[in-house]
Amino acid sequence: MGISPNTQRRVAYVDIMTDHAFSRSVSHWRLPSESKSRWSEVNSQTKTVLFDGKEALIIDCNSDATISAPEGGVIHVNGDLNADLDCAGNLEIVIQGNVSRNSIIRANGFFHIYIGGSIYGRIESQDSGKIWCDGNHLGDIATGHPSMNLHITGDCVGSIVPKGKASLLYLCVDGFMKNESISNIAAIGYTVFNATIGFGDVEPGLYPIGIGCRITDTGYSHSRWCVQTQRR
Repeated sequence: MGISPNTQRRVAYVDIMTDHAFSRSVSHWRLPSESKSRWSEVNSQTKTVLFDGKEALIIDCNSDATISAPEGGVIHVNGDLNADLDCAGNLEIVIQGNVSRNSIIRANGFFHIYIGGSIYGRIESQDSGKIWCDGNHLGDIATGHPSMNLHITGDCVGSIVPKGKASLLYLCVDGFMKNESISNIAAIGYTVFNATIGFGDVEPGLYPIGIGCRITDTGYSHSRWCVQTQRR
């Protein structure tokens, strides 16, 4: 089956937009003969897979059992993620479908995740990461330290909270997000929270109205966001 050509082109676009976050995947698709020997493939995944990070792993189907990747690496799921993904180290993950409702991605280390569908489940980040979702965010995202870059091309109605320390959060939502939800994130006290929202339920403009910097128990918190269009 493999990752579809449309998804490959989409990931290549995201790779450029995110400062080459998915360079190893794009290189594999461009020059498959040079990397084929280093990529292992699983065609049916109903049992736990332990991935040692020495090679790239392709789950050429839905992932219906836990994937454990304690040493990082490259993982492709050519379907939906229907079970947990526990990972650490330096990771590059491409999920062609959805992160399903009962699945959890637990990421320790530095990770980049592309999701072709929507987020219904949960993503927990201990450290820094970049997440690009080409669908809607309807689940839960727990951000890590020191930074999280999150891009949702659809609507953002799920939760976004820090897993531990509220550090740096950069959020881009191309679709709809309520101003109440944005304000709730700002109230958490991230050191920096910057966001751009495609469609909101308030007038287009720059927010918050008034001072965007305040002192919290842990120091200064700087927040600002821009709403492009009001959805009526």
